[in-house]
Amino acid sequence: MLGNNGIGEFGAALAQSARPAAVFADVGGYIRFWNVGAENSFGHSASRALGQRVDLIVPDSLREAHWTGFHKALASSSWRGSQDWGTVPALHRNGEHITLEVFLLSIQQENGGFAGVLALFRNPA
Repeated sequence: MLGNNGIGEFGAALAQSARPAAVFADVGGYIRFWNVGAENSFGHSASRALGQRVDLIVPDSLREAHWTGFHKALASSSWRGSQDWGTVPALHRNGEHITLEVFLLSIQQENGGFAGVLALFRNPA
């Protein structure tokens, strides 16, 4: 159970969690949150990933499609995130293409506008 500072405790717990990998990208596509699970899955430290565009983990051949979908989702007032986990190819720091499952959540600001997207990644079962 989280105490009076629940959001801070939750954020700290999520940052240290090895599962799932959690990556938050702002509306510009810049990584603003990267947890231990993301370090383990993608091979980049948080200090290396934070502030980078998500191109860091999107294979070159899929970047155009990724950005088209990203901008389309954020332009929609009705998009709330994934309906279910989906399999995606991703890029590891060593250049290897890896396959992960992803679940996307739209994160909204108090005024109703989008703050960005939280992506949760796990290894396929």
